[in-house]
Amino acid sequence: MEEFKKTLEAVVVGNLNLYVILSALLLFVILVIVKRFILKLFKRVMERVKLDASIKSFLNASINTVLWIVIILVTVDRLGVPVTSLVAILSVAGVALSLSLQSLLENIFAGITLLGTKPIQVGEYVEIGDVAGTVKKLSLFYSILNTSDKKTVYIPNSTVTSSLVINHSDAAIRRVEISASASYEDEPDKVIASLIRAAKTADAVIDEEREPIAFVQNYGNSSIEYKLYVFTPNSQFLSTKYAVTRRIYYAFREDGVTMTYDHLNLHIVEQEMKKDA
Repeated sequence: MEEFKKTLEAVVVGNLNLYVILSALLLFVILVIVKRFILKLFKRVMERVKLDASIKSFLNASINTVLWIVIILVTVDRLGVPVTSLVAILSVAGVALSLSLQSLLENIFAGITLLGTKPIQVGEYVEIGDVAGTVKKLSLFYSILNTSDKKTVYIPNSTVTSSLVINHSDAAIRRVEISASASYEDEPDKVIASLIRAAKTADAVIDEEREPIAFVQNYGNSSIEYKLYVFTPNSQFLSTKYAVTRRIYYAFREDGVTMTYDHLNLHIVEQEMKKDA
């Protein structure tokens, strides 16, 4: 064995002998096999953990990259190349890369947070900042929303995690809020009864356990403002809102309630002018 080793060491290729080259190659093959074993083990662990597929893919790619870096460094070290300087170069390059990709990395980590904590999910209707829509897709970089006017909005994940997020689909029941106004000549009790009747007689899906609620909201300059609350299943929110809003007009006409609009009453006071005698 020693003679075979000396024979290999006698064969010189550049600055390296054949023994060092073959031992480095064998070490590289062994490390690659170990890497595959580690990745398979990690994959089995991830299958048991309830995480989004995007997070699993990102973690798998990250571990694979780290393992390759370790394999290269160990192999280069076996070849006799100083690793300290190489590590320093990689560290500087890593810092420079992270600074140049800072916003991208922020979106990635924000995406992992969203996919892990799940404050919003695909199919839910949400408000993020001043944008409202149905969540179409969640990725590591963007949260994609479809708005009611058929627009597709791509919101960076870092913006989502730093903004106020309102999830309208989280609860099974949702409250429809409808504003209406009536004349000061109409008694509030009469208007409130008309609003509740409009909600109950509208062609809409209303939650049986929660009665509609109507009340005086404000006294305006030319009318009394009312608010009507109607509770409905989340999936029927828009259809219920449209049906009840339409029915209020006919209910007011049937009950003799005057729907007002902004106007100005001008009172002219006539005063007899007397001249001094």
